[in-house]
Amino acid sequence: MRLLATLGLALLSLTVASCGTTTCIDEPQPQPPCLSGVVVGDACLDGVLIDVDAAFPIGKPTGRHDNVIAAVNFADLASLNQVGQRVYFTSRNDPARQSAARFCTANTFPLPVPRLVLSNISATACGKTGPQ
Repeated sequence: MRLLATLGLALLSLTVASCGTTTCIDEPQPQPPCLSGVVVGDACLDGVLIDVDAAFPIGKPTGRHDNVIAAVNFADLASLNQVGQRVYFTSRNDPARQSAARFCTANTFPLPVPRLVLSNISATACGKTGPQ
């Protein structure tokens, strides 16, 4: 019994020391990629619609565009929500935020596109002066 307990303790210490395939607490977490795209519209239930560059296939086709996402935090885009505006950003999926937080009077249906929360929103290309 004592041998089994010692063996189990040794195995646990090896796992904690090496972190194996799990992430160690001290390891830096990967940064989300900086994406880019062009604002193509606004839908009341969805938010600002962005046709993301083809290099980042995270959206869905809709209308004349192939890779569209909806930015549910449309207010954070401020002056960058004009159709034709190129934007750079990072994004995340937040299951608690799947619609634009605004009152819609039109009787419409949400578009079948991913609804994402954007951050690090900029008109400047990614790099030292833009989103990281």
